[in-house]
Amino acid sequence: MNKPIIFTDFDGTITTEDTLTGAILPYVDKKEFLEYNGKLERGEMTLSAVVRYAYDDRPAQWLDGMLRYIDTVKIRPGFSKFLDDMEKRGIPVVVISGGFRQFSERKLAPYMKKITALHAVDMTVDGDKLKLVSGYDDGNELLKKTDVMALYDYDFAIGIGDSYTDKNMAKAVDRCFARDVLAAYLDKTGTPYIPYGDFTDVMKGIDKILEEQK
Repeated sequence: MNKPIIFTDFDGTITTEDTLTGAILPYVDKKEFLEYNGKLERGEMTLSAVVRYAYDDRPAQWLDGMLRYIDTVKIRPGFSKFLDDMEKRGIPVVVISGGFRQFSERKLAPYMKKITALHAVDMTVDGDKLKLVSGYDDGNELLKKTDVMALYDYDFAIGIGDSYTDKNMAKAVDRCFARDVLAAYLDKTGTPYIPYGDFTDVMKGIDKILEEQK
């Protein structure tokens, strides 16, 4: 296998919970939030529109509490060893998050030396309001992951994800590790994937993939 690369999601994949949801829930009407989330599931609203509804133009004073919440979120087991293993193999690991740079950079700070790159949405403060800035918002995805993937030169791509933000990435990679919402979606569409619980499972799966490619 020549020039392999790994593209991994952040929220709910590297972390054990979806920080996009967890960070905003204490500040918004839960019933309304679930209503909008239902519209996303039914295809009545795009992912970009739902995330912008949740965060754009919200009070900037919420940000400190959101960051305190991020500090409590756990990293999925095996992630550090996974990065060590990929570094030894010479396989780049690129994090592509449909969430926010402030969240992912804060949580991944201890690991950044072993991560090739981190792509995420920027949450800025404009006066007393939060604003989302993304150079890869196509109206459907707030950060179109396949556009970010196209920035890299590779022959074989492995994706790791868990949710709505990873659907198109899952179809674009050669092999995909999936769990939770993403796994249910791939089951429904008949798209093959490798299930995982943590990054120990991912490492074992990558071992098999590399053997197959010899």
